[in-house]
Amino acid sequence: MQARSLRWTGVCALAVVVAVAAFGPERVAVADGYGKVMEERSKLMKGMGGAMRTLKGFVEGRNSAEEASAAADVIAAAAPKIPDVFPPNTGMGVDPKSETKDVVWEKWDDFTAAAALLGDKAAALKTALASGDAGAAGAAFGDLGKNGCGGCHRQFREKRN
Repeated sequence: MQARSLRWTGVCALAVVVAVAAFGPERVAVADGYGKVMEERSKLMKGMGGAMRTLKGFVEGRNSAEEASAAADVIAAAAPKIPDVFPPNTGMGVDPKSETKDVVWEKWDDFTAAAALLGDKAAALKTALASGDAGAAGAAFGDLGKNGCGGCHRQFREKRN
């Protein structure tokens, strides 16, 4: 049994050496960290999606202003983290399951500006919610969806089924 385990370890070590020799240490490191970054990206985006559902519930009268304010905080806190979960080589050109267009890295400054705008729109919504003006909150929610989330999704995302 121990010999089998030792052989398996040797085969794995040889596979790593071959991979590094064939693809270079950078590519192997990228592959090793790819799953982690994709998990972080998914968690961040799903968190903002959940916050948007909470905000929609507020606009439709199902959720409280406190819940909506907390949801706006989630989006405002997540927005500056977006560029960190989009390292190079994590888009559709590398992963056919990805919804991230490769134009993200071609227009990186536009992408990071869109992420910053999302944070600004979330902060504006938080201000509108604090005012108690339901009309202003509804308008700010619409602006957040259209120009915050949508500002990125229209240009940088291709929805897959």
